[in-house]
Amino acid sequence: MARHNVHVNLPWREIGKSDVEFEIYKDEEVLGKMKISKGNLEWYPKNAKKPYSIGWSHFDKMIREYFEEE
Repeated sequence: MARHNVHVNLPWREIGKSDVEFEIYKDEEVLGKMKISKGNLEWYPKNAKKPYSIGWSHFDKMIREYFEEE
């Protein structure tokens, strides 16, 4: 089974004014980076220049639909 590690770089100010970044590792190799802001969530797969971006309302809908299927 894969081992996942998450590293976070928290800013020293209110989260609403800057993104919170998480580095995600799978088996000690970078899987990607997640940035969370007041407006949306961004996922940068390993070596990506542009993120996959999703607003909070759309993210909420997507997660609810995903878990309703199980």
